[in-house]
Amino acid sequence: MRFILCGGTGAIIDLSTLTFLVRSGFNEHAASAVSSLLSVLFIFLANKYFTFRNKERKHAVQALKFALVYGLAYVFNVSVTSFLLVHGVHYFMAKVFAIGTVVLWNYSLSHAFIFRSSMPRS
Repeated sequence: MRFILCGGTGAIIDLSTLTFLVRSGFNEHAASAVSSLLSVLFIFLANKYFTFRNKERKHAVQALKFALVYGLAYVFNVSVTSFLLVHGVHYFMAKVFAIGTVVLWNYSLSHAFIFRSSMPRS
C-alpha cells in the first residue's frame, strides 16, 4: 500500500506539473519530460524512507541503482507519451497511459534491487 501511495502521489505531481506547464505555454513534449523528472525525484525519496523504510546509508549506491531503473522507466514513459501525442492522443491521457505502463517494472525493481536491505529486519 505504501508503494501505491507514493506512486499515486508521484503521479499526481507528474500530472499536475504537466498540466501547469502546458497551460503556461510549454511544449507538451518538454512539459512531459520535466514533470516526469520532478515526480521521479519525489518517488526516490518517498520509496527510500517511507515505502521500504530503508535506513541504510548507501545513498550513492541506491541513487545509482534508482537512476538506472527509473532512468529506463523515464525514457520509456517519455517515449510512450511522445508517441501518443504524435498520434493525436490528448497530453493528459497520454501521460496517464505511460505512467500505468511502468508501475510493475518500478515496484519489482525497487523492492528487489534498489532498496533491498542487507540489514536484518526487526
